[in-house]
Amino acid sequence: MTLPSRVQKVLDEWQITYCVSQPSYPMSTASQTEQTMTQLAILEDSHGRVQVIHPANRILDLNKMFTETAREFTPVDKNKVDKIRQGLNLEAIPALPQVTGFETFVDQSLLELDDIVMALSKDQELRIAKNDFQTLVSSARVGEFCVDIPHVNLPPAQWQNSDRKDIHNAIENFTQLRINQRLEETLDMPPMPETAQKIIDLRMDSDAETEELANLVGKDPGLSAQVISWANSPYYGVSGSITNIHEAVIRVLGFDLVINLALGLSLGRALSVPKDGPQGYIPFWQQSVYTAALMAELCRALPVDKRPSQGVAYLCGLLHNFGYLILGHVFPPHFSMINRHIEANPSINRYFIEQHLMGITREQISSSLLNQWNLPIDVCCAIRYQNEPDYKGEYHILSAMLYVSARLLRQEQVNDAPLEAIPQAIIDCLGLDMIKAEAALEKVMEAKDDLQEMARQLHQG
Repeated sequence: MTLPSRVQKVLDEWQITYCVSQPSYPMSTASQTEQTMTQLAILEDSHGRVQVIHPANRILDLNKMFTETAREFTPVDKNKVDKIRQGLNLEAIPALPQVTGFETFVDQSLLELDDIVMALSKDQELRIAKNDFQTLVSSARVGEFCVDIPHVNLPPAQWQNSDRKDIHNAIENFTQLRINQRLEETLDMPPMPETAQKIIDLRMDSDAETEELANLVGKDPGLSAQVISWANSPYYGVSGSITNIHEAVIRVLGFDLVINLALGLSLGRALSVPKDGPQGYIPFWQQSVYTAALMAELCRALPVDKRPSQGVAYLCGLLHNFGYLILGHVFPPHFSMINRHIEANPSINRYFIEQHLMGITREQISSSLLNQWNLPIDVCCAIRYQNEPDYKGEYHILSAMLYVSARLLRQEQVNDAPLEAIPQAIIDCLGLDMIKAEAALEKVMEAKDDLQEMARQLHQG
């Protein structure tokens, strides 16, 4: 295999013995990554830019960097990193200090390995021996800059009590908020929108009719306009124009979808989207709209005996990342810290980064709040377990669908889920034909312009 000229020059000048191969794990979680795989992060502070070489299966901890160096680093903007990479004519910047020439820091744990592997491209890896790597980093500063990915046990079936304890611990450690009996009071949350509470009540009425739903949504002009706009979207292929909620229900969306759509939109409007998200982060509403659309399509791809309500699946998609809004509202300084670590560790599932930094995840905090707001337990459990592939509880179909949806959409770069393979056990659990799943994804992506417009309207409120 031919090496990039810049890399070849470094290896030749330093007389390095090396081996080139195809990636061992083309799509895997960080915990599955080969122990010797390295990651290179480019950081900066007021003194300039540096590069940190560390194991790909460990979290680069910016707090440890500060403790070791007394320098407050932040990740370099992804667009700027891309310019550096393009200027070097590389597909990926390898963990070779001489390629960029930046001041270099190396995590101590790498020096204890027998050999080192680094990515050169999606199809090419470079492996060098321990002694050669130590020669290349001989002028680098060595320290303990990383932590292991935390081991997270599968949440118990009765997760509500244990999660409440974790959330209270985080609140006491990271905020000045007082612990109250009700979670929304503890979190200093705005009250649940009145419309949302009435929709929840209506959902529980087995005799509810279209007229009641139309009247309820129609009393909220903003929500009504959003639902009507949704029904008029080319995505649903309606002929003619939809001018009221009644038509949206009868002609296009159906009662089940409208009542869940209205509930999801009403809750989503209760909190503003944080401005200090990770650099390059896919916008909140864009992720919500794509996930909701794919969840609805996946319902049709499942065997009949495993299909949940399409409306409930859609609601799960809309609210799957609701915890992002809550974290930004309740923990502003720590929300920023989490996001900087997400930027510095693009190969690590942010679920583990949140666990490491705060001891809770957005899934815990959102499912707990939604549960206290009396949302359906199947929705709460789906959101709570969406990153738990081993969950086999009563509502595992919806959580597994969220898991699959997130990873399929990540392949299209329209969400921020980890780029990892979908376990065969989840596919088997759902009875999912992956050909049908890919067809569902293709249908959603064909409507990309329509979905982007729907997300834009939601963002504008």
